[in-house]
Amino acid sequence: MAEGEFTILNATNAGNADIAKYRQLVKIYRYRAFCVDFSDVPLELAKERNMKRPAHEVVSEAVIEDMHSIISRQSVPSFVTVIKPREFHEKLQYGTTDFSGYRKIHHIGDLNGSYTALKKYLACGLKDSDLYIFLGDYIGTGPENSKVIEFLSSVMCRENVVLLEGDSEKCLCNPEAGEEQTRISEFMGTLHSLPLYSLPELEQAGVTGNDISELYRKTVPCVYYKFHNKRVLVTHGGLSNLPDNLVFVGTEQMINGVGEPEDTTQVAESFNKNTGESTYQIHGHRNPENLPVENGRTFNLCDGGRNGRFLRVLTLDNGGFHIHRILKKY
Repeated sequence: MAEGEFTILNATNAGNADIAKYRQLVKIYRYRAFCVDFSDVPLELAKERNMKRPAHEVVSEAVIEDMHSIISRQSVPSFVTVIKPREFHEKLQYGTTDFSGYRKIHHIGDLNGSYTALKKYLACGLKDSDLYIFLGDYIGTGPENSKVIEFLSSVMCRENVVLLEGDSEKCLCNPEAGEEQTRISEFMGTLHSLPLYSLPELEQAGVTGNDISELYRKTVPCVYYKFHNKRVLVTHGGLSNLPDNLVFVGTEQMINGVGEPEDTTQVAESFNKNTGESTYQIHGHRNPENLPVENGRTFNLCDGGRNGRFLRVLTLDNGGFHIHRILKKY
């Protein structure tokens, strides 16, 4: 769960208390919990199926009766969504979101503490008619990390703002530590690319662990959407293909991407080869070969690694994709 993998709790979980013990894990790792409900299987049918199992897996009828009795009189905790077996593939399918109603979609690449470049691009503010997708890595080598966090915190609750989780955000918050232990000096120190002077910058600016936790809770691992005749996958790290169901792709892979940092060319080639002509991919995070923004139907919004000179932004409107580069001034 720490790596965001699709997880199945393979147990009977007959009683409320059996399921309730997972509540904290679901909260810590920001999971959605589902219970596959077999309670409408008649008791006699359950016994019949039990006797058809391999001999070493057959349980006594008393166990079947006991479990049936518990399930019949107890309810599932409210943090869990109950589904029937036949609904499994439908309910757990990652579907596309239709964003065709927006005038323009802005995909904003790795900021890495470059607030001035961001404000230059957003000089006219955020427009309600547009959608803004931020690709992660909000803090980094730039000197304006606190301003970036302050700005994103001010817009993160808007319906037309989506924040992806990057590896910087993963370092910022250690879910296992608990909110009460979220201190900037501890988690910022784990970010190897962050210069030491950024630590006092954040603390002196009044950025608290709670500010960072609130921002982190708003991040998502990916966006897969439809815009008129185009389908677009947006992740932080980049995938080599579009799987049948994104639910089964771990968050860690969406953040870091497939393969090693130097595999960006091969990832783009694989995605372009294995997806249809109307499917596109946008990612940031890695670009050691300093690839251009456009690589077939894959767009790379990381400018030559973490120390790139430009903020890369890609917009999509009825006229197609448009590339923007804003100089970072450090």
